[in-house]
Amino acid sequence: MKRLMMLVAMVVAVALLAASPALAQDEPAVVADAKAKTATAGGAKAEADCTDEVIEAKAGGVVAKAPCKPAPPPPPKAAPAPPPPKAAPAPKAAPAPAPPPPPKAAPAPPPPKAKALPPTGGSSVASLFAFGAGALLVGGGFLARRFIR
Repeated sequence: MKRLMMLVAMVVAVALLAASPALAQDEPAVVADAKAKTATAGGAKAEADCTDEVIEAKAGGVVAKAPCKPAPPPPPKAAPAPPPPKAAPAPKAAPAPAPPPPPKAAPAPPPPKAKALPPTGGSSVASLFAFGAGALLVGGGFLARRFIR
């Protein structure tokens, strides 16, 4: 029982060791402000305010600038039009003849042929190597377990 617990502890230790770089990374602060038209993520900053007719984005030592046109001013509000004068009601006309029956609907077009997905490159040798490495790892674990007994 002690050996099994030691084996489990070693597996957990190796898993934590492998995952430590991912756990040590800081969460980048991502802030987007719609009113100020800015966004920041870590050291990157983007400003979309078009007051000087240039949009600017900075990330590390790289600066990107793009021209922009300021938004056009809103159109002036027009005075409301006076309501049209009321006309006298028109006399009732004779009922219209019944409309002709609608024409027969055309037959439905045949369904489109199913398009094939683009090729993904097939099976690569790298996946076979990864599968073999995993099998060797599991087999080595079984072999080490047998030696410990």
